[in-house]
Amino acid sequence: MAEDEKSVDFGKLRSLMLLAVAVGAAVLIVSLWQLGQFQTFEIGWTVMAVAFGAIAWAAVFYFGCLIAEGSLTSYIVSDDTEIKGQNVEMVTKTRSSGDPRLDAWIEKFVFARNTFGLAVIPLLILGGLFLWG
Repeated sequence: MAEDEKSVDFGKLRSLMLLAVAVGAAVLIVSLWQLGQFQTFEIGWTVMAVAFGAIAWAAVFYFGCLIAEGSLTSYIVSDDTEIKGQNVEMVTKTRSSGDPRLDAWIEKFVFARNTFGLAVIPLLILGGLFLWG
C-alpha cells in the first residue's frame, strides 16, 4: 500500500483537474453560445449546456487519471447499482490509502467516474433526439 501512495503524482493530478475544469468550462461556454442562450435564456437549453460541460469535465478527468495515474483504480473495492424506488444509485466502495490527501483525490476520481458513467446514456439519448428527433 505504501508503494502505491508513493507512485501517485499529486502535481499531475492537480494539472489534470485544472485541464478538466478548463475543458468543461469551454464546453459550457460553447454550448451556451451554440444553443443561443446569450441572446435569449431558456432553462431547458441551459440545463443541457451545463450537462455537456459536466460530462466533458468528468470525461477528461476520469480518462486522464486512467492514463496518467492508473493506480487510483486499485483503491476501488466494488461497484453496485442500487434501485431504491424510482431512484437508481451507483454506489462505489473504496478502501482507505491511509493518506487523507490521497483519499481526497480517490473520492474526486470516483465522483468523476460515476458522473461520466451516469451521463453516457442520457448523452446518447440527447444525441439521438438531436439527430433523429
